[in-house]
Amino acid sequence: DQNSLCDTWGEALARWAIPDEILAKATKSPWQLSPEMFGPISDRALTPTVSKVRQLLDGTEDVSSKSVLDVGCGAGAVSLLLLDHVVSLTGVDASQSMLDAFESGFQRANPSAVDLRLICGAWLSAFEAAGKAGVVICANVLYNVPTPCEFILRLDDAATLGVVIEIHERHPHSTANAAWKYFWGIDRPTRPTGEDLVEIVKSLGIAAQSETFVRDPEFEVDEAMVRSIRERVCLDASRDEEIRNFLVRNPPAPPRSRVIWWTK
Repeated sequence: DQNSLCDTWGEALARWAIPDEILAKATKSPWQLSPEMFGPISDRALTPTVSKVRQLLDGTEDVSSKSVLDVGCGAGAVSLLLLDHVVSLTGVDASQSMLDAFESGFQRANPSAVDLRLICGAWLSAFEAAGKAGVVICANVLYNVPTPCEFILRLDDAATLGVVIEIHERHPHSTANAAWKYFWGIDRPTRPTGEDLVEIVKSLGIAAQSETFVRDPEFEVDEAMVRSIRERVCLDASRDEEIRNFLVRNPPAPPRSRVIWWTK
């Protein structure tokens, strides 16, 4: 039952809340997102997500369908790698700072003939203004969506060729689960998962396909990882050496992602 699956998804997400007494010790919000983390990286051009979108766009002779609507576009991690394949691009994001970074990246790429629209707002408030596009993308957003059924149906409504969703196979904060146990003695959640999302999509009557892939094969213990774990586990910089030693002894596995796609 789709409603039951969606309710279970929301309940599982709610369990990721951090205890107030620990959150109060944080020097920086563990949930804060930086635009620098959500811009295009050259090797992402090889990911299945980008490949699926390119296949859909290149498989149509209808020029008007060579368009992308990127929902939760961030700073353009996926769609700014598609500028050679589209005539128009619409980005929707609830963060104006993300959209500003997106526009800066777009201007640096200097595409010759791509029409760009950026819409600031949550998807369920913005979908009417966004209109339709050949391919609708939604990359690394769904763990922020406690009620995914209507969200996914609106993605489907907006697409004329197909929809491509990318999601971490495990919650993106899962890489800190072992550190939470070590530093705070707390067992963090393990659900929901990318596989759970596939079941939700199929419960909506959508014939979706999916596959998993390693996001970052060169995942290693460096200063960026130490800082990330410190912030996610609500510690301060004085613990960095302890965090580094813990990670050397207990390196997180390279995170996997899942791409889910369907055609219209």
